[in-house]
Amino acid sequence: MAAADLTSRVMWAGACTVSVLSGAAWWLAGVPAAAGVAGGGGIALINFRWLARDVGRSVALVAEGRGGLAGIGRIGLRQVVTLGGLGLLVVQGWVHPAAVGLGLAALPPVLFVQGLLHSRPEEPPDASPDAANDA
Repeated sequence: MAAADLTSRVMWAGACTVSVLSGAAWWLAGVPAAAGVAGGGGIALINFRWLARDVGRSVALVAEGRGGLAGIGRIGLRQVVTLGGLGLLVVQGWVHPAAVGLGLAALPPVLFVQGLLHSRPEEPPDASPDAANDA
């Protein structure tokens, strides 16, 4: 399961990144900034996980020939829940809106780096420099 492995690596690296950014925001700007970064990053990570699961299900259904509008409806529901969560986070006034944006912006670089690391081909076991000297 290559997609599941990539998803779990993005989730772990994203959680670590959001934690570090939240700590830095707390040190620089206080609790509202830290809560904004943590809230925005958490929503971004949950949204990514939900998207990965829905895309996997939709691809499996299409491959089996059973694809339909239910998968599209679930993706639309994901957008409504994500935007509603972001709206509640900002409207309540507990967090700084720019900090929420910073938390949301933490996911794309993590996804990019993990995607590059995941796409790197693995070396075969006998391709070590010692194996070349033994021949």
